[in-house]
Amino acid sequence: MPRGVVVVYFSRFGKPLQAHHKVVLDLGAKAIAKIKGYEFGGHYDTAHHYSGPLFFVPDDTLLLDEASSLGIRSSNDLYGGVVPYLFVKTKAITHGLVDHHAARPMGWCTAFAERVREIVLPGYTVFSNRDARTAARRMLTRGPIRLKKPLSASGKDQTAIATLDELDAALEKVGTDEMATYGLVLEENLRQVTTLSVGQVAVGSLTISYHGTQRTVTDNEGRPVYGGSDLMCVRGGWETLDPLPMSPEARADEATEEFHGFTASRRNYDVAQGIGADGRPRSGVLEPSWRVGGASSAEIAALAAFARAPSLDVVRASHVEEFGTGPRAPADAIIDFQGDDPAWGPLLRYTMVKPQDQQLPQKICGRRGGPRRGSPVPVISSYTDSRVIRFQSRVDSSHRHRGKASICYSGPGDSPVPDLSKYERPESEDDYRHRMLINAIALVFVSLLSLAGFWLVNAIAHS
Repeated sequence: MPRGVVVVYFSRFGKPLQAHHKVVLDLGAKAIAKIKGYEFGGHYDTAHHYSGPLFFVPDDTLLLDEASSLGIRSSNDLYGGVVPYLFVKTKAITHGLVDHHAARPMGWCTAFAERVREIVLPGYTVFSNRDARTAARRMLTRGPIRLKKPLSASGKDQTAIATLDELDAALEKVGTDEMATYGLVLEENLRQVTTLSVGQVAVGSLTISYHGTQRTVTDNEGRPVYGGSDLMCVRGGWETLDPLPMSPEARADEATEEFHGFTASRRNYDVAQGIGADGRPRSGVLEPSWRVGGASSAEIAALAAFARAPSLDVVRASHVEEFGTGPRAPADAIIDFQGDDPAWGPLLRYTMVKPQDQQLPQKICGRRGGPRRGSPVPVISSYTDSRVIRFQSRVDSSHRHRGKASICYSGPGDSPVPDLSKYERPESEDDYRHRMLINAIALVFVSLLSLAGFWLVNAIAHS
């Protein structure tokens, strides 16, 4: 017997969805119901009496009061996110204001923008035409800028600005209420951009994290638009995704604590890599997303794969969007939508999931102990451009396998030695004592340094 009910919910602040988005939203909710062992209850109806607890799959990020009225108390109650103010669900939060006197909506959090300033591209968020011109004058001296409407997605409603006259022309298309509520983002304009996706999804007791590459395609009107994502998905939280002490995306995710009432079971961050106006490489987090997004079909398909196979550690999941009447999905693809969307025209959307040990050069060998902090991150290879991102482990591999699963590589260019674990040296008791001694010395030093800092601040305050 089902333990609860999964329902699709359309937020009162959500944008109207195209036909194919509604179809994919329903399919995602049905898949989540199967993962949780719940019944799929269709679209939420306030007049209907549901048997058992509800799990919501909303079309957009919810406001705190809206979520409370539905009985959503935590991230365990929905696939998506809850925010305290409308602007928090948009890319507007990724940048700070032009000055202390700048226009801002109620609830604006300066602390969040400060915490993420070093991991985003140079830019500003503005809520008035005056502030937009101030920001543009500062930024145009370094090269062209990109003007973005925070509510838009998939690369839409973005304009490259090279002069103040071009800015004024763009500002004329933004209404006063829209500007005051959602604002605009002015950001450094990059060339030769590759957009990466980094995220985490939790449904019930199952959590996965992923990173991968987005693709761009041409729609039926010849415009470049989002065309899908290739994701490497790993069972577990952020620590299984990146062995670095604090990755840029994790720092952005941690900064969400600045917004009281924020919660999310779906956390996605778009990261741009490209060339700046000065010819140097640039990289930065573009925006967060806590709602059903382009990569959601791949995320949910990966969740389902992990739920079916508890021993599975890594899968590659791909979501593909292709326009026109010619494209055909591979035989093993999951068809999400195929037909003529009234707003988009002929469109094919499909998802593919490949267990890691069937497709990738890296495979997890020996006893499966699950992902662990400090373990090497799987290789990510884009289907489209073969770019590879490798994250290095914090420790040497010879110290990593005490009783844990061994890691081996079998792809082209890897070591011809079939299993390097036979060369590992077991850690001795002397090694352990030495490490503990060094840790104790470091702890004493940091404590003394902290006390000295408190004394200095107190002395300055009373001088």
